[in-house]
Amino acid sequence: MAKLVDLTKKPYNLNADQIKWVEDTIAGMTDEEKVGQLFVNLFFPGSDEYSGNEFTNQEIVEKFHIGGARYKGQDSVQVQGLLNELQSASKIPLLVAANCDSGGDGATNDGTYIASGAQAEASGDTSVAYNAGYVSGREATALGVNTNFDPCVDILMNWRNTIVNTRAYGTNADSVIKYTNAYLEGLTQSEIIQCIKHWPGDGTEERDQHLVLGVNELSVDEWEDSFGRVYRNHIENGVEMIMAGHIALPEYQKALNPSLKDEDIMPATLAPELIQDLLKTKLDFNGMVITDAAHMLGMTSAMRREDYVPLSIAAGCDMFLFFNDIEEDTMFMMNGYKNGVITEERMTDALRRILGLKAKLNLHLKQAEGTLLKDKSELEVIGCEEHLEMGADAANKGITL
Repeated sequence: MAKLVDLTKKPYNLNADQIKWVEDTIAGMTDEEKVGQLFVNLFFPGSDEYSGNEFTNQEIVEKFHIGGARYKGQDSVQVQGLLNELQSASKIPLLVAANCDSGGDGATNDGTYIASGAQAEASGDTSVAYNAGYVSGREATALGVNTNFDPCVDILMNWRNTIVNTRAYGTNADSVIKYTNAYLEGLTQSEIIQCIKHWPGDGTEERDQHLVLGVNELSVDEWEDSFGRVYRNHIENGVEMIMAGHIALPEYQKALNPSLKDEDIMPATLAPELIQDLLKTKLDFNGMVITDAAHMLGMTSAMRREDYVPLSIAAGCDMFLFFNDIEEDTMFMMNGYKNGVITEERMTDALRRILGLKAKLNLHLKQAEGTLLKDKSELEVIGCEEHLEMGADAANKGITL
C-alpha cells in the first residue's frame, strides 16, 4: 500500500486554509491540467524555442499547464524577466528551480560563487558551507526562484566518480551530514524549497548516469550506515523535496522485493521499491520526489519513453523533470493516466505533494495580492560586497594540503 502524504505534518505543516486551497485547486482541475502539473519544463532566457517545439514561453505555460520551470544561463535581468513572464502566464503559480550548489552563480551568470562541496569540506569550517547556502538562497530568490535543486548529499566513496567528485561534501556520512546541514541552514534564511539529491546515493561507482544506468553496489547494512544515515538526517530536519537519480540499489531492491531478478532492476526513478517502500514508507519521507533529468541514458535505456514517462509517476515520483517532445510526452503521461498505469489515488497524491509545496510558500496568496513577481531593485543583492567577501573568505579557507 503506497503511503499517502499528510499535509499537516512536516515538511509541509500546512494550516487548514492552505490545505483547502490545495484540495479545491485539485477538485477544479481538468485532466490536462492534472497531467501538466507533473512536468517541469526547461526554458532558455532570450529564446522562445525549446527542443524543436514552435511554442512561445507563454504558450508552454498556458497550453500545457506545467507545474514547474527550470532555465539555463543568462544574466540576472534576463532571468528575472523570464521568470516574471512565466509566473504572469500561469494560472497556478509555478515552482521555479535553479541548481545552486556553490552560490548564486548557479542561478544566474552574474551570481556570486562561494564554494563547491569539496571546497567547503576542505576548509574544515561549516561557515563556508553555510555561506554557500545563504548566498544561493538570497540571490536565487531575488530572481524569482523558489526551489533549489541542491545540495548533493552524495558520499564520495570512489575518487574516480565524475558526477559528484567536487560536488560532494565528504567521503563519509559524518562529513556530508555536517556540511550539508550547514548549507541548508544558510539556504533556508531565504524562503525557498530545499531539494537534496541523488537518491538513493551517488559516489560509490565511476559510471555516469548521463550515459548508462548508475549502480550503488552497497549491501543493505552498508547503505543504512552511510547514505541511510544522511537521508534520515535530512528527512528528520524537514527537507521538502528529494531528487531521485537514475541509480539502482540492487542489494536493497532485492531485499525489499525478493522476486526481482538482475534484469528486473530499475533505476530509482522507475523503482517503486526504492521510492514507495524505502523512501516514503521505511524512511517516512512525507515530502515530494522529483526525477532527475529525463534525457539521461540511465533512464532512457530502461524502456520505451512512452512507458517510462507514466511509470516514473506510478513508481512514486511526483514530478517529471524535462520534456523531450512536449506534445508527445504530455500524450504519454495522459495515456498512462487514462489507462490506469497512474491510478487516481497516485495522481491525487502527487498533486497534493506538488501543490502542498506551493501552498507552503503561499505562492497562491502572493499571486492573488500581486506580490509574486519580482522587482528589478531586488537584483542589487546579486554580487553585492557582502557576498563577494564571503567568496574571498571561502577561497582563503579552502586552500589545504
